[in-house]
Amino acid sequence: MKLSEFTLYCDQLVHASRNCVDRWRWVREKEPDFLCLETVRHVRSTESNPQTEMLEGMAELDEEDDPGLAAVSGGQPTARMLAFEYHVLYCESYEVPILLFNIYEKGGARLNLEEAWEVLQISGCVPPDERYSAITMVHHPVLYRPYLKLHPCKTAELVGSLSGSTNPVLSFITTYAPYVNLEQDELARALQSDSKKETGE
Repeated sequence: MKLSEFTLYCDQLVHASRNCVDRWRWVREKEPDFLCLETVRHVRSTESNPQTEMLEGMAELDEEDDPGLAAVSGGQPTARMLAFEYHVLYCESYEVPILLFNIYEKGGARLNLEEAWEVLQISGCVPPDERYSAITMVHHPVLYRPYLKLHPCKTAELVGSLSGSTNPVLSFITTYAPYVNLEQDELARALQSDSKKETGE
């Protein structure tokens, strides 16, 4: 993928997302330009509560008789509200898009690598000895700040196989979206709608 093609595909995404909940935008403060999406999502906590686990096994306890017990056992998984920041940049060396991202607590604190693994539930799909090769911490090539980087093993091969895609950048994003909590179905529909308008269908 050439830089001119990357720019064209990104322009299409920015235009298509203008009426979506998640809106991509260009960041052109420094060279090179890159796409940015900032969104807030509720994420289920994977942390276990020893007190809750103990109570779950005690069938004789009745929440109706003890309202205080309901507050402890809950019955519902706890959720955290986290801010996600995604950047899509062009890698000149390999002529492919790359995805960088960060996750922030409500107060603005950035999650470290291990905390990000937990939020993204990497342990369920990546063996412990391969986690550092799946998602790792790097310095942003434009902003020079720590960002998480998704390491797709064969990005060049993937992009090369997307010759039939109307927008290979979106195809790249959606391929790896499940691993980084980045749902883009709405954008895919919006882009498809834009394409139909352009072709007069």
